[in-house]
Amino acid sequence: MTDSNGKKHFHCKDVGYECDWQLEGDSEEQMLPVIEEHAAEVHNLTHFKEEAVEHVKEAIRRNG
Repeated sequence: MTDSNGKKHFHCKDVGYECDWQLEGDSEEQMLPVIEEHAAEVHNLTHFKEEAVEHVKEAIRRNG
């Protein structure tokens, strides 16, 4: 989602997790490393395949 300040938003639950974690950022490129870190630390996902990255990007865009 992009808000009136031009920020983008990601919600972990939008990619299928029972998780209330959210992130706000200026770009997908800025947000992806933080999302990957969260996924590794909280959900035990240690490697993002390209398909997963695209799923995350779609969630960011859907919230826009």
